[in-house]
Amino acid sequence: MSPQAWLQERLASMAQHPADLPGGYADPVLQSLVMLDDGRVHLSLAIVDAAAWQARRTGLGGDPGMIDFADGWTRLKVLIADDLVVQQHELISAKGSLRAIPNPPLKIGPGQEFALANAMEALRFTHVGADAVILRLVARDPLARQAVECDSQSGAVVRVRQAQSHEGRIRMTLSLLRSLGVGEAVSVVRDGMPDWPAHLRWHAVMEALALESRAGFALLEDLLRDDPDSQIRHQASQLRDSLLARYPDLRDPT
Repeated sequence: MSPQAWLQERLASMAQHPADLPGGYADPVLQSLVMLDDGRVHLSLAIVDAAAWQARRTGLGGDPGMIDFADGWTRLKVLIADDLVVQQHELISAKGSLRAIPNPPLKIGPGQEFALANAMEALRFTHVGADAVILRLVARDPLARQAVECDSQSGAVVRVRQAQSHEGRIRMTLSLLRSLGVGEAVSVVRDGMPDWPAHLRWHAVMEALALESRAGFALLEDLLRDDPDSQIRHQASQLRDSLLARYPDLRDPT
């Protein structure tokens, strides 16, 4: 089925009575009907409640909160917007530190589109005078390592966290494979370690040790011998000595 035919079918089912609505989520400001989410691509219809948005902003003392620079790419198409103003922010490096820099506010209307690189660009509402409806397509980036949150007033970085579509998913996958006793997880760790950051390499080797002690111990010795991070090498050395003191047969590869 083509994407156009699929979308027409979904819209037709939504128009029935009672409506066959897709799954989604809601809070007082934003309701989202999720039409597709396979972990990599997300398509949804976002409905913004103007009265709830104004009440929330008043409750925050006029402070619109945080700006989130996440992973992937977003395409937005405005379907309904009678009184909507947005402001685009760009994440730039200035004097060795990251900062969110705002562009001038922009009044937008139906038919307007935005294409955002989420790691460097973010869009937020600065005025919602009437309910708005926006079609949103997000393509996540599995190679993204971090996401950045900035204060919307100062532009300063407040927090740097894992990008959920990369490191967090790898951690959860490895933990799941270990809990299920899937021995192939050790080869996944061995193949992936050169491309992972230090904390993820350490976590992966701990999961491998819990799954298959001898294979995990060999990976631990790889860390001790070859890891580029001196702290990881030190941790590996301490853990290796501790394990050998308790399980001396780990020295024997047979």
